Amino acid sequence: MAAFDVVVGRQPIFDRDLVVFGYELLFRPVSVLTSGDVAGARGDQMTADVLFGSVSIGVERLVGGKRLFCNGSRGVLTGEVPVLLSPDQTVIEVLESVVPDEEVLAGCRRLRDQGFTLALDDVSVFADAEPFIELASIVKIDVQATGPEDLARLVERCRRPGIALIAEKVETIAELSRCRTLGFDYYQGYFLARPCLVPGRTLDPGRLAQLRMAARLLDSECPVSELEDIIRTDPAMTLQLLQLAGVGAAGGLSRTVQTIREALVLVGWRRLQSWVSLLLIGGRDQASEEGMTTALARARMCELVAETAAPSLSEVAFTAGMLSTFDVLLDVSLEDVLRELPLDGRLLRAVLYAEGPLGWLVHDVADFQLGRPEDATRSGLNDAVLSSAALDALLWAVEMTTTFSGLE
Repeated sequence: MAAFDVVVGRQPIFDRDLVVFGYELLFRPVSVLTSGDVAGARGDQMTADVLFGSVSIGVERLVGGKRLFCNGSRGVLTGEVPVLLSPDQTVIEVLESVVPDEEVLAGCRRLRDQGFTLALDDVSVFADAEPFIELASIVKIDVQATGPEDLARLVERCRRPGIALIAEKVETIAELSRCRTLGFDYYQGYFLARPCLVPGRTLDPGRLAQLRMAARLLDSECPVSELEDIIRTDPAMTLQLLQLAGVGAAGGLSRTVQTIREALVLVGWRRLQSWVSLLLIGGRDQASEEGMTTALARARMCELVAETAAPSLSEVAFTAGMLSTFDVLLDVSLEDVLRELPLDGRLLRAVLYAEGPLGWLVHDVADFQLGRPEDATRSGLNDAVLSSAALDALLWAVEMTTTFSGLE
């Protein structure tokens, strides 16, 4: 299990009053942070990386409540690359390179029926847009690829009820003025704002866990408890499931959760399938087992101690214990990680501030695990209970880690 950086480019789109209407998300490899290099990846892989990065970083952090524009490669339009973002907030831009065959057009209709907004990207010739025009709600016209007279004619051909026009690649005040005169609804380009980078950090799920999840998700009658058993053995999948739950279910629904099971139910079967498919598309190298063992041992120890001291907390105690390790796993502030997740307030305060019985338990377990037994006094647990739970939890964690690393 490895912690790794993710980065997404973001460029604003403005309305006629130059108020931000939305943001286009752009592929940027992690190397761009140091080298400025954006070459190397293409098509579906670029789109998959943007989607993965968006969920990992957090949609709220990326765009707030604004519209989110994401490139739609052929794989996105045909369903090969799943879109995990909320349909009511997401605009899928049909790339100019996509051939409008029957499979693509059927996919566009399916996405529209699911609630996504479709936009046509980089339009410079109406003939390229015509096959998609009845399915789109937005047309983005490339100002740089269209002469002044052709631009006026193109605007008139694309202007129809229910379609908004975006002038993209606006690079001078003269171009902005001309586009405003022509009646464009929205504007995007270097003159208004250049793309900026939004970095984040996440964990890489084990390949075996991904494959196990994929296999079980093929069975629509698979109990949620089986999926929970898989996810709880992989801290990275726990983190990413909670990140996905934070995006909200279809229709924009979003609520807080306390346990892995609640997050599974909130995300829903189809989105779980899409998530695992996206992970399998991406696939990254694995790293040290030490962090995974530590996280699993602490989560399991919290669960075992709760079964003795506070049985009603045993399920949430496992989740709380896992959450308490994310600062070490990601090498970032625990508060920064947890604030981005859709956690119940009591769970959040327990992990961050040792508040309430759950918080006392988690922090006692952490102190004991880290060699500070003299500080593990909040819950009134004796050393015998903590020592026994620590040994059982470590044996379980080692078994899980060995199983996952040995079969990948």
